[in-house]
Amino acid sequence: MAEKNTLEAPAWLTVDYVEKKLCKYFEDDSLKLKKLGIVPATAKGDNYASVMARINVNYSTKDSKDLQTGTFLLKTTFADKDPAAILLADYGVYTREMDIYEQILPHLSKMVRDEIKDSRKLFAATVDVDRKRDTIIFEDLSLEQYKVACRLKKLDLKHTHLVLEKLARFHAAGAVLAKRKPGIFEKNYDRGFFNKHVRGYQQTFKNLLQALSRSLELNKDLKERYQRKIDRLVDNIMDYGERSTSVNPGDFLVLAHGDLWTTNVMFQYDDQGHPTNAILIDFQFSVWNSPAIDLHYFFSTSIQDNLRWKHQPELVQFYYYKLVESLKKLKYSQQIPTLFDFQLQFQARAFYAVFSSLIFEPCMLYTGKEEASIAQGMSPSESGIRFRDSVYHADHIKEKMVFALPFLDQLGLLDDM
Repeated sequence: MAEKNTLEAPAWLTVDYVEKKLCKYFEDDSLKLKKLGIVPATAKGDNYASVMARINVNYSTKDSKDLQTGTFLLKTTFADKDPAAILLADYGVYTREMDIYEQILPHLSKMVRDEIKDSRKLFAATVDVDRKRDTIIFEDLSLEQYKVACRLKKLDLKHTHLVLEKLARFHAAGAVLAKRKPGIFEKNYDRGFFNKHVRGYQQTFKNLLQALSRSLELNKDLKERYQRKIDRLVDNIMDYGERSTSVNPGDFLVLAHGDLWTTNVMFQYDDQGHPTNAILIDFQFSVWNSPAIDLHYFFSTSIQDNLRWKHQPELVQFYYYKLVESLKKLKYSQQIPTLFDFQLQFQARAFYAVFSSLIFEPCMLYTGKEEASIAQGMSPSESGIRFRDSVYHADHIKEKMVFALPFLDQLGLLDDM
């Protein structure tokens, strides 16, 4: 029977259910599950778009006299009545990620391994995809000593270079796959946070920007310089966001990860503590778009401030050279953009840094006592307002705004666009 756990697991997540999935994964019908434990796999603030659980199992097989142990990760939707479930379903995130793990990632993994000749793991192996329940079970990468870096400390240069290298491999393989299998990204890969089909995040984005505006009352200088601009942005955030993700003729396009930040990357380390590999996880918001949106999002949410404010052009250059190297190894049939053209494309998508810096990063760095959830971002209730105000009233966020607002403003990103 299932042991008592600290997570309110779905009613369908039973011993019989897990046993059937493991029998299929291990291709062994003799497998019998003896013990099942289910615990949360993420902490508060680490995940706003799904429920992650760690499944601990003890099982027997006919070929082994001793009990075997195993650990797997389960990713599923919020409860049906949760506002987040309704919002995210409109974006197609659950079906998209299942499609990616079943139909896309196996191709990309093989291309990177066989043609780019990079034998390092790029993604977690999939144990099972259950479309009826919008659920994916993965291998637990912690068993291979993979772990997530601290979302509060951010990533240093070594971690950043490693992520950019692996991202370039991922982007290049996706771009080439689109040429080899025309139409593979035509269905349901056009609904990122900003798109022309649904604006489910609109109220959340507006609510958070309004909370940012209120927080500027505590800093006279920032209030005088930026409050009016933030107030104007409240009404334009979705229009500007859609414009920043519109595909233009001649753009270099890839399968962008779409939600590339600290907790969606896992690292493996050597004996000296140096990162040796990075695994990309969580593909719910993957879109067919410019790779620049991944770069802006990643730089704005996940790298240390010195890199973020002073070294973005050279980080783009580092990524670009890794991208070109991978495209050439994959024999990409189209024209590869020059570094100059790519930097222009990066600049043209710069508004992506605005919502990443002013909305997402403060939520990602939240350490307060209020419940942190998409529902709280949407809600007009006192609880929702308290949560949003507490996000921007935190000392470490107020300090970040002292740098983030001038940085964005100097690029013209807070003006009418």
